Amino acid sequence: MPARVILPRFLAFPFLATLGLATSGCGLFDLLESEPTLADLAPAGARVEVGLRGDEPRVSLSLVAREGKCAAITEDIEAKVDDRPMDLFNRGGETPTKDGWVCGAPTFRKALAEEDLGGASTHFEVSDDTARIALDFEGLLAPRTLTLDHPQIKIEPGIDLSLVWSASGDELDENELSVSFVYEDEALALPAPPQVRLVDGVLLVRLPQGSPAGSGTLRVDAEVRVPAVSCEGTPSCEAIVVVSPELVLEVADIPVP
Repeated sequence: MPARVILPRFLAFPFLATLGLATSGCGLFDLLESEPTLADLAPAGARVEVGLRGDEPRVSLSLVAREGKCAAITEDIEAKVDDRPMDLFNRGGETPTKDGWVCGAPTFRKALAEEDLGGASTHFEVSDDTARIALDFEGLLAPRTLTLDHPQIKIEPGIDLSLVWSASGDELDENELSVSFVYEDEALALPAPPQVRLVDGVLLVRLPQGSPAGSGTLRVDAEVRVPAVSCEGTPSCEAIVVVSPELVLEVADIPVP
């Protein structure tokens, strides 16, 4: 009777694992396949986001995956803003969440210093040995502040206050604007949220009637879309600036009739 051949445990399990891969939909060769080059990735678009809220401004650039595709990238793919390297923040690919798997976009980031802001134009590049994507924007890092269209520094409850947006080239969207007012005296508060409208490029802000008199800070949260002046190597390029300019004002004391 021939002797039985028993595989050691350390040999049997790798063998069975390999057999399982060969009979599954994944396959061993899929696991050994190299990660894609930029030419392989061929993203459907490039998206830039500038965050100017808070004390740490930064810019990010994401590669939008083609429909039905989701792949992570290697460090061979690099990104630059105005010839300065950006950090690889997210390699992308499928990412587990509590609701299932989602496709993460490969994303690069860079912190912005004071000297980076205010430039007339901004240039981005993403490249490796196989392909190159280039984007150009005008006014992307321009200052965005609020000024009064008259010397008055008081705001009367129930009356529109006209504010001028400093970046005249921005295409503001009323649906992407929100406004808040915080008193210096923490004991004071508005009876209702303030309102904001956009008329011919001018912001009209109104505090509700019955707002108490006192000094405070008016803040406008905005998302501004900046069109690309050139877009090479990918079908679409877009940019959005997230900014919150503030203005110190005094709420006028209006006598109750």
